Amino acid sequence: MIQILSWNIQNGEGVDGKISLNRIADTIFSMATPDVICLQEVSRNSILKDNTKPDQLKQLSNLFLDYEAFYGPAYDVLRDGESQREQFGNIILSKLPVLSSFNHILPQPTNSSFRHMPRQASEVTVQTPSFPLCVITTHLEYGSQNQRYEQFKRILSIKDDIDNLSINPATIQENSPYAKLERSNKVVICGDFNFESSSKEYGLISSYSHKPLIDSWTHLNSNLKHAPTCGIFDKKQWSEGPHCRDFAFVSDNLKNNIGNFIVNEETDASDHQPIVLTITD
Repeated sequence: MIQILSWNIQNGEGVDGKISLNRIADTIFSMATPDVICLQEVSRNSILKDNTKPDQLKQLSNLFLDYEAFYGPAYDVLRDGESQREQFGNIILSKLPVLSSFNHILPQPTNSSFRHMPRQASEVTVQTPSFPLCVITTHLEYGSQNQRYEQFKRILSIKDDIDNLSINPATIQENSPYAKLERSNKVVICGDFNFESSSKEYGLISSYSHKPLIDSWTHLNSNLKHAPTCGIFDKKQWSEGPHCRDFAFVSDNLKNNIGNFIVNEETDASDHQPIVLTITD
């Protein structure tokens, strides 16, 4: 049994306005002892609302000592007058051996009519007791449906590339950069997608490829509306009220391995709710 937790932690800022990664860690371990933890909105040397500039990669690494950390910055800049680089992105923490990792920068079609920022997807392949498993986590653009659509298409194309490599592997040259890289075609894609299940972007899970993605929640609860993953407590940011924009999709070859899917609707440690997917192995 493999547990994967995904959570947009908003730099550790709770609905009370306080920033606490300790509270984030306590909430996670009160839910489960995940094998893989995927967190979105993790900052390094950025000015946060409490006027601090913490290295949250270092802080999270110290809070999750039994995990190996893989940080994927969506941007990495040196501001004028600063001595430390500012980064913002996603982190994957794994207790399982990580066989390979990749950082994918996502499309950002330009548009000056709204604010937007670079986005990325982090990918790791971990070794479970029974098989290698690819985990991809992301945080898509909030302000533009067109950007979200193109970004999600890119992620689905990455999944197709992984499928194709499993069928037509590259020629291998050991002890070189051309040596075999483990990328499992058993894939979990999770994170804050900033779209809802009624959106055009969500429709891509069944229309983009001949191998559709499976929505873990819908697979287990076909007649139930998605449990809300944001807007429960933070009414200021989410005036539309409770709704779901955080998902865990799996490749069709994992459909029968979906064991459980839960949403913690009780915590207000972020504006989003953590989700936990259980994969049987």
